[in-house]
Amino acid sequence: MIGVDTGRRAPGKTRLQALWWDVACLTAELIVRSLYLFRIEGAGRVPRHGPVLFVSNHESYLDPVVNAIAAKDRQMGFLAKRELFLGAFGGLIRSLGAIPLKERSDLAAIRAALAELQQGRCVIIYPEGGRSENGEVGPFLRGVALLIRRAGVPVVPMAVDGPNRAWPPRQRLPSIFRRLQVAVGDPIPGETLNADPDGGLERIRRAVIDLQAGLRRRHG
Repeated sequence: MIGVDTGRRAPGKTRLQALWWDVACLTAELIVRSLYLFRIEGAGRVPRHGPVLFVSNHESYLDPVVNAIAAKDRQMGFLAKRELFLGAFGGLIRSLGAIPLKERSDLAAIRAALAELQQGRCVIIYPEGGRSENGEVGPFLRGVALLIRRAGVPVVPMAVDGPNRAWPPRQRLPSIFRRLQVAVGDPIPGETLNADPDGGLERIRRAVIDLQAGLRRRHG
């Protein structure tokens, strides 16, 4: 329900902040479902309590919207390039929990993300370091492993498919009436990943690839 249960969904946030997130998320979902063939799989896998680090592939500027709708029960912060924090749009994304990212190894942004998780909240990251040119999942930046290790929280893989065709990196505005899909995977305990620091990051990447492949296999 809109604006309710703030302590569980986004600890430390005010009722007004929770209400604003819900209104923005609901509005975005109505627009997306009106303009696209939109599908969510696995929304029930989103943990209802505690800090969560969501990890998704990155195809388009539409990704944060699609990811947020899939996990709308839990408000999430997200890292965004510093250039986006300008004017009214910058104020909008900041009010929705965006964290400015100066560069790929921005320690201040990592600390801000860790602070969100330590409060019991949720953060989503895109470990490829940029949008995919062809919609395929690229290598994950090694620095992401540091954030995962220090956070020590459950990691939930997510995969999007279709935003790359709706809004490719070199296209100025998005196309409409395309297929947008998002899948949520099973949470991976932080201690499991920390027990295998070398293979943990690749395990997450493989989970994202498998989720995307499943979407394509079932729905095209």
